[in-house]
Amino acid sequence: MHQDFDFSPPSNDALRKALQSQRNILVGEGPVRLVATTLGYAIAAAYIPIGFVIIVAAINLLAEVFADVLLRDVDALLARRRRRVVLSGCTFVHEACFMLPPAMMWHLDDPMAKAIAVGLTASTMMHIATVRAIYLPLGLAGAGAIWIIVLMSNTLYWTRTGEWLSLAVSTLCALVSLGYFVSALLSNHNLHRRTAAGWAEAETANAAKTRFLAQMSHELRTPLNAILGMGHAELARQTDPVSRSRMDLLVQSAAGLGVLLDDILDLSAVQEGSLPIRPEVIDPGAILTASVALFRPLAEAASLRLDLSLDPDLPVAATADGRRMRQCISNILSNALKYTDAGSVRLSARMHPAGVLRIEVHDTGQGVPEDAKDTIFAPFHRGPGLQAGTGLGLTISRTLARRMGGDLVLLPSVSGARFCLTLPLGPADPPPPAAANMAQPDLRGHRVMVVDDIATNRLVAATYLRLFGAQV
Repeated sequence: MHQDFDFSPPSNDALRKALQSQRNILVGEGPVRLVATTLGYAIAAAYIPIGFVIIVAAINLLAEVFADVLLRDVDALLARRRRRVVLSGCTFVHEACFMLPPAMMWHLDDPMAKAIAVGLTASTMMHIATVRAIYLPLGLAGAGAIWIIVLMSNTLYWTRTGEWLSLAVSTLCALVSLGYFVSALLSNHNLHRRTAAGWAEAETANAAKTRFLAQMSHELRTPLNAILGMGHAELARQTDPVSRSRMDLLVQSAAGLGVLLDDILDLSAVQEGSLPIRPEVIDPGAILTASVALFRPLAEAASLRLDLSLDPDLPVAATADGRRMRQCISNILSNALKYTDAGSVRLSARMHPAGVLRIEVHDTGQGVPEDAKDTIFAPFHRGPGLQAGTGLGLTISRTLARRMGGDLVLLPSVSGARFCLTLPLGPADPPPPAAANMAQPDLRGHRVMVVDDIATNRLVAATYLRLFGAQV
């Protein structure tokens, strides 16, 4: 089967990634290679002088260590071509030193020694064609060492015996074998290069998707904010129950769309690791109380009891990302209420040693099926039934918890579902007493100018200001 090889010079970025990947693979399989190399030299020492084996083994080790030192400084390798030549030279010496004992064993009149020599040569060829195929100069340097030593050893062996036909046949066989070995090396290198190029394209596409989502977020939020703002303003004016019901449905639908948009953007940021965590001084008990209070109307509408139990030992002030903490709790409570038809949802919180806040949410709903316990934290996984949602809440909450140094897990439960959110809290000094809230200022008789480059924003701001009595 015909295969096209790409010999065009890689870009600096591609070369950097190839060198880093090559070193990662060499370091990863280093322990296995060390054991195999030591075993090969030990076997060779049983057939050839041990002093020679020790010398080539020492040179082999020095060349390997020096090559690893060069590979650690990728920037220097990119800046100086001479360093890359030295790196390839180290690989040539390294492989040549491992091939010399088998080459000497080939000259012994011992079938076992010859078989071992062939086996060591074949294993070396396999190692170079696979492990050293990412950065091609390393593979070619090792292949060159094998070519030179195998052909020289074979020629010397048959020339000494004077069997010229055997020399010709064995040389032809060696050339075919070595040719296939180099072909396999080039094929693996080509595969690595295409895989790296495909990965780079995927990263570029993912970055473009992220930019698209960010831009679409900006474009979608402007009309969405207008719908929410005008909807709330009109809802406040309506006195007719039917009109209020319709406006309330409009506002709730717009709010649901906003939640969906936030979830998708958060998931995108989570996947690329760019969702920021901003620790601040918080009151954990106040955040938990406010989060539960936010869902009480929803629980009452569904005839559910929503209980809150806070340990009195909760700190008044601690360091954590309060916004992300509220986001995690809201997602868990929303799920609990969504999948509970009757009974209650209970949130309890207490401090564990080492400053870890443990929050448990236990509901009396249908629970999590056994076959779904491993997938509920996967993106876009939704529970049974026709409940609304994106299936992103638990995914985002677990990722946020882990980004903050904690975790979100599903605990065993006799009835319903039981989730445990753990978050580490840093020490903090209590904040100074807050000033009393000022009353809403009376804007009647005041003239206010609204300036914004988006007409819908001007309309929403003007509508609210007029509700407060201002002339806009």
